[in-house]
Amino acid sequence: MIAATAERRQIAHDTPVTLDAAVVQRRAAKLVARDCWTRQQLLAHQQERLREVLRHAVRTSPYYRETIGHLVARRAPLEEFPVLTKSQLVANFDRIVTDRRLRFADIERHLAGERAGDLLFGQYRACATGGTTGMRAVMVYDQTAWTNAAANAFRSSRAIGVTAQTRVVPIGAASPQHLSGRIFAELRAGRPDVPRLDVTMKLTEVVATLNTFRPDLIITYPSFIRRLAEEQLEGRLKISTGRFVSVAEALMPDVRDLARQAWGATIYNRYSSTETGISGSECEHGCGIHLPEDLVVYEAVDEANRLVAAGKPGSRLLITTLTNAVLPLIRYEHTDIVTLADDACACGRPYARIVAIEGRREEVLRLPRRGGGRVEVHAFQLLSPLIKMPGIRQYQLLFGADDLTIKISVRDGESRDDIQAAVERSIRGALIEFDAAEAPVAVEIVETIERSGTGSKIKLVERSPAPAAKLASAGGRR
Repeated sequence: MIAATAERRQIAHDTPVTLDAAVVQRRAAKLVARDCWTRQQLLAHQQERLREVLRHAVRTSPYYRETIGHLVARRAPLEEFPVLTKSQLVANFDRIVTDRRLRFADIERHLAGERAGDLLFGQYRACATGGTTGMRAVMVYDQTAWTNAAANAFRSSRAIGVTAQTRVVPIGAASPQHLSGRIFAELRAGRPDVPRLDVTMKLTEVVATLNTFRPDLIITYPSFIRRLAEEQLEGRLKISTGRFVSVAEALMPDVRDLARQAWGATIYNRYSSTETGISGSECEHGCGIHLPEDLVVYEAVDEANRLVAAGKPGSRLLITTLTNAVLPLIRYEHTDIVTLADDACACGRPYARIVAIEGRREEVLRLPRRGGGRVEVHAFQLLSPLIKMPGIRQYQLLFGADDLTIKISVRDGESRDDIQAAVERSIRGALIEFDAAEAPVAVEIVETIERSGTGSKIKLVERSPAPAAKLASAGGRR
């Protein structure tokens, strides 16, 4: 039996379901049919929807009327349109939304209240970004956008063989402010037997619930897959799950290895954002994340916002939403450094694919170079040797003005002194490899790396706005 405390926790954190499951399934069937389109059919549909979105934005949004009205009037290519940053979105939110009743401050108060999961004006869903880039924003979705988000989640699941009989357990954010909490509630609709779990619950409660339910597939954060794998290998978790879906955080190779070791399981990676409500997903071939280009336009661009060729990493990813009429996002900046595939997938689906995610631009550290100047090193490059280091559960890098502090969480029974020394050697070696000047390196052992933000993720990078303060970048063996 599931403990009564766990049951109370599940009920307390449940999020209202706002969609008709039959409507979502019908929409999902239409999206699945598009998997058989040719690339030419997909791009034709995308361009038609893009023209409609641009005209709608100029007609109904004061901000877009001023900033892109002239470009839409002369049918300029999307590459000529300005980029919308998160700070610009926050500053101009009230003039960007197409319903004048919506105000950023009111939405913030709504999300901070006890009924954060309820609809605004009886028709809009609101979520907050987790703030992992250092700035919090709010998003609103109309009925069409939300239906497409839920339907696309079903499409992604069908691509890896999930059926109505598959026992699926999503484990995401506890807060209805966060996208995963809202979408997972919609996915549970009509399945009262599916337990309501979140990543902030006591691990013993989660383990007991999963042992009772015995899922076929679990959708959760890679950092949580790691914890579940450890519980399975140590004999407390006793399930035979064959598939996982990784969401919200960066999926590291060692987590895939752990899943194979613990269950012989496959992990399918997804790429999603609160801003779109839409996720791309790996298919059954597992050779890249298919992007749902029928719902969103994706542009991998360089520092000057020029398109980069497939096969080469971009500096950022720009997105243009095609279904959310209340909050159109046009060339909205994601600071993810991604590489798009330069070949077709064996599955035959027509979508572009992400084949590499190197992290976010905010995660690039500018370190003093030996001999003078600065050298840019991505936080993951500096920390990647820790991924395969036995005994480490999580790590956190605190980047100060002139020193480095590595916080690590160590598995029970491991030699803390040996791990501490190995981590220090690894970081010093990485600094030499990247031609960075020698800096004081300290290693601090902690019990756990805390989750943060509305999505309860483990951050990879967090920076302090004060120049003299420590700049924090956090990660986990995810």
